[in-house]
Amino acid sequence: MQDKKQKKIIFVYNDAGYLYRFRLSLMLSMKNKGWEVIAVSPYDDHAKRIENKGISFWKLPLERKGKNPFEDIRVFFRLTGLYIKEKPFIVHHFTVKPVIYGTLAARFAGIPGIVNLIPGLGYVFFRGGLLQRFVEIMYRISFAPRVRVIFQNADDLNYFTRRKLVNRQQTRLICGSGINMDMFDPEKFSQQKRPDTVIFTLVARMLWDKGIAEFADAAKMVHQKNAHTKFVLLGDPDAGNPASVPTSWLERLQKLDFIDWIKHRENIRPILAYSSVVVLPSYREGAPRALIEAAAMAKPIITTDVPGCREIVENGTNGLLVPKKNAASLAEAMLTLAGDAALRRRMEKSSRERALKYFDERLIIQQTQKIYAELMKFEGASYTF
Repeated sequence: MQDKKQKKIIFVYNDAGYLYRFRLSLMLSMKNKGWEVIAVSPYDDHAKRIENKGISFWKLPLERKGKNPFEDIRVFFRLTGLYIKEKPFIVHHFTVKPVIYGTLAARFAGIPGIVNLIPGLGYVFFRGGLLQRFVEIMYRISFAPRVRVIFQNADDLNYFTRRKLVNRQQTRLICGSGINMDMFDPEKFSQQKRPDTVIFTLVARMLWDKGIAEFADAAKMVHQKNAHTKFVLLGDPDAGNPASVPTSWLERLQKLDFIDWIKHRENIRPILAYSSVVVLPSYREGAPRALIEAAAMAKPIITTDVPGCREIVENGTNGLLVPKKNAASLAEAMLTLAGDAALRRRMEKSSRERALKYFDERLIIQQTQKIYAELMKFEGASYTF
């Protein structure tokens, strides 16, 4: 049994909101098992909520899309100093900058257990060019043999191993961050009146890569043929992302009486409950949280046949898969579900069953802690999760 001083784990991300919304259950699970847990990210209201749960918080001024190399070097040294001071047994990094600079810092500080999660390839790999090559070089340098790298879909895992960015033996596949199935329980909304109109809802950051333009074009096609349809976009633009949809474009779109744009909100369950079908025509994903939440809420799903999305939907069972960047095919799928209430009911049941089987957060936490236990065995420590 390792001593108490060693039972310390640090989670690093570039957004406290992500840690609070998607990793709080994992952090609390570790805390309840006797570990000291430290969260690291830029500080905001979500950071305060994490602290209120009894988890230590360390402020890291990390710009998500910043390209200043001096700031990146500063992040590396701040993380190195934190790791040397706290001497955690495990550090768990999420997304590009924390993964690269956090891993280098952890190796320099001699941290025995390093876990990295790649939540998706992101815009760097969409755009290609020098930035992609630089990021790939940094990944190769970072991923020493004992580092464990978690991918959320098999396509991303295969891409990294094919490009020799990481050895396959170091990789693990865990689909998503998990959903609290009690919170996303459709029965809790069963008394809410279902609308007669078929409502198609897209939940995402307002990025072109999420298929926002295709959704809008398909909505116009569908509404011309079926007036009993309505369309909802839920989410904010992302000013730090080159693919962000301009607010002015969304405001013009909202002038159509059958399309609504709703800005981001913390609790989307009532909107999901009110929706008939959830749509995400994304170009590529890691494991889209919006679709997993939709499945948990027993919603039929229409999404693209691309990495990340196809893991959530079994075509014809709990939803329909369509080609990416194809508004006509998307419209056809929407019309199919809009015109077949019985099919929607069957898909609702299948979505909930699939979510319970694959995406329950208790399962995801178990899979993640299994990786922690594996790393501890390398150092001769033993701990049962």
